Amino acid sequence: MDEDNDGRLPDGSAVAVRYPRDRQEEQGDRSAWPWLPGTILSQCGPDESYVCVQLRALAMLSDGGSSPAGTAGDDLYHPCCFRDASEIRRGIDWEQR
Repeated sequence: MDEDNDGRLPDGSAVAVRYPRDRQEEQGDRSAWPWLPGTILSQCGPDESYVCVQLRALAMLSDGGSSPAGTAGDDLYHPCCFRDASEIRRGIDWEQR
C-alpha cells in the first residue's frame, strides 16, 4: 500500500479510465475518449492517480512493437497514464461485463 494514498482509490483498485484507443481519438475531444479498464498503480496527489490501462488491444511488446495474438500476458506492456478524479470511475468489475 502506498503510504501517500488517502484510500479513496486504493492501489490495485479496478477502475474505468478515459484513454484514447488511437491517434484519431487522441487528437479529438478528450471528454469523448472511451472508458477503458484500468488499475490504480498509485495516488500522485489529492485528485490524481497513476493508472495502468489494461486493454489487450493497446498492449505492446518490450521493444514497443505490437503484440501478436496469443502473446502471453506476462510478456505484454500496458500503457500507463496520470488521470485526475474526473477521468476515473471506481468500482468497475470488467469480468462481469
